[in-house]
This record gives sequence, C-alpha cells and structure tokens, in this order.
Amino acid sequence: MDFGTIQAKLQSGTEYRTMEDFAKDVELIFANCRQFNPPTTYPVNCADAVEKVWKSLWSKAMQKKLQPSEKKSLQGLMNKLVADPM
Repeated sequence: MDFGTIQAKLQSGTEYRTMEDFAKDVELIFANCRQFNPPTTYPVNCADAVEKVWKSLWSKAMQKKLQPSEKKSLQGLMNKLVADPM
C-alpha cells in the first residue's frame, strides 16, 4: 500500500465503503514500511513523523464532521505526500 494508491482509491469514489477501510490502508502503509525497512532508517523515520500527524488529524476527524476547508487541507496534505519522491 502507498499514498498514491490511496489517492487513486479516493478519486475513484468507489473503493472505500467506510472510514475504517480508509484508515486500515493508511495504517498498512506504516506497518509495511516498518516491516521492510530497518529501524532508524530514513523511511522508518519518515513513517514515524507522518504517523504522528496522521493520528492527531484522524482522531480529530473522528470526533466531528470536517468543514469543507478542513477537507481541502487534508486533501492538500495527501497530494503533497503523493508528490514527494522521498
């Protein structure tokens, strides 16, 4: 799983039936990164940083409905993650 695949699924509008399905794919990215990369390497450090932000934003998203500006902000973050070649 990767952010590009998640973005494609979101754009298709038919891949995610629930918010939990979406969250599982995001969590899978972090798990795969840690499974296939040694600890303290650049990819794992990046996963740690992105996961920290993810957990913060996801908990907020689950507490309330997002406003349109918040949705755009999250989409912008997703676009940046997809565009970053790391």
